[in-house]
Amino acid sequence: MRGRNKADITIVGAGILGLLGALELVQRGGSVTIVDDAARRPASWAGGGILSPLYAWRYSEAMNQLAREAVPRYQTIVALLSAAGLPVDGLLYQSGMWVATRPVEQEMALQWAASQSWEARPCLAERVMSGSPAGDGVFFPHLGSIRNPRLLRQLRAYLRRSGVTFVNARVTALHPEDRGGRLILQDGQVLVAETVLLCAGAWNDRLLAELGPSPALFPAKGEMLLYQLPAGRVPSIMLTEEGYLIPRSDGAVLVGSTLRRGDASDYPSVNGRYRLESLASHLLPELALHKPAFHWSGVRPGCDRDHPWLGAIPGRKGWFAAAGCYRNGLVAAPACAALLAQLICEEPTELDSQLYAF
Repeated sequence: MRGRNKADITIVGAGILGLLGALELVQRGGSVTIVDDAARRPASWAGGGILSPLYAWRYSEAMNQLAREAVPRYQTIVALLSAAGLPVDGLLYQSGMWVATRPVEQEMALQWAASQSWEARPCLAERVMSGSPAGDGVFFPHLGSIRNPRLLRQLRAYLRRSGVTFVNARVTALHPEDRGGRLILQDGQVLVAETVLLCAGAWNDRLLAELGPSPALFPAKGEMLLYQLPAGRVPSIMLTEEGYLIPRSDGAVLVGSTLRRGDASDYPSVNGRYRLESLASHLLPELALHKPAFHWSGVRPGCDRDHPWLGAIPGRKGWFAAAGCYRNGLVAAPACAALLAQLICEEPTELDSQLYAF
């Protein structure tokens, strides 16, 4: 491993950030253990996988720096999995993304895209998808989505082959020592680690409270529906202020999402299904004639700023965390994981780490 030797790294959480953090550290020669409570599905399992913040020009530069290279970073990850013989069909779908914009905002969006060196053009919704009532917007042809549940499965398979140990348990207490410390698990097991990276999503706030920092975190429940349509019926991601459609390469179409701040429950609700079915028929009227194939929910790690906290925990040598990715965990995860690995391994960082520091 470059820099300081990190031969004993424990990651708490097996969502996209925990898995990609492990990947970055394994590639640097690290010995990694991931502790994850399988009963708590990560937000990155439940999300839609759009590889852009929603209305990205409304976000700070700190957030957009994490998201800007999401598509090429995921291309590299998918190529790595493919080279290892793992199935990657449909993992990354570059369908393009159409975004509804009010006339006053359209020019702002186009100027922002030019500043990012992103291709973008004004486009009416019906030119992207027949039957859409959405109206004016901007089309980003290079964007797309990641099929996140499949990606998580393949990353776990790759990491197991690479020697990463997975422990299915809930962390109930942390005991920091001079460097690193002990993690107490629900079954009474104790893990000792020189370096600990907390990536527990919506459950990070309780763990961080034991170590000192208290960023403004909160759970935020989201629900989604999936419809099965002929492949290509929804040719592009369709994003509006009310919600979005996300097509998969096989014709599956996700409709999302609800947002309920402060709700940490992880079960789908009747009210959520009603709202999503109404949204679906608004975005594509013919969906009123179809029955959803799946309805699910997840808990996002919310925060009161538009970019996450990433880095070392002050006063706790060997402890690092990622917190508050909120609705941008999947799009930001590759860059977040790279930054955390650089900090852990005491390498020069590609991004200004102070923008994200605790």
